[in-house]
Amino acid sequence: MDDRPLVIALCPDLMMRSRIESGLDIAGYRLRVAGGPTRLAEALAEESPACLLIDLEAGDDAIAVIVGLRADPATAALPLAAFAGHTNVDLLDRAKAAGADPVVARGQAAISTGKVVEQAIAAHGA
Repeated sequence: MDDRPLVIALCPDLMMRSRIESGLDIAGYRLRVAGGPTRLAEALAEESPACLLIDLEAGDDAIAVIVGLRADPATAALPLAAFAGHTNVDLLDRAKAAGADPVVARGQAAISTGKVVEQAIAAHGA
């Protein structure tokens, strides 16, 4: 059994998913990928993650997912980081306003995944 802290990611992009998994593995985390909001809800019902990582360009309304997570008492305090392309400033700003912290560019999420997760955990006092 893998007892490393779990990160659940909403990230349908296979290439990005691979980069995230590598970064998390190096930082001592394990990854579970949720392909969409329904799978994310299922994953949260089954496991208690150390952090959530949301791809804001996942195709579903990722902002609504963040708002829903923050509105639910069971997940309101869960560390949650989000990322999108660096040129998508409006989406990044909306994610921050919805309660994601940190909100970073896709490149930073890929290169420094462990640091991003640790920032989210620190931001939420976990």
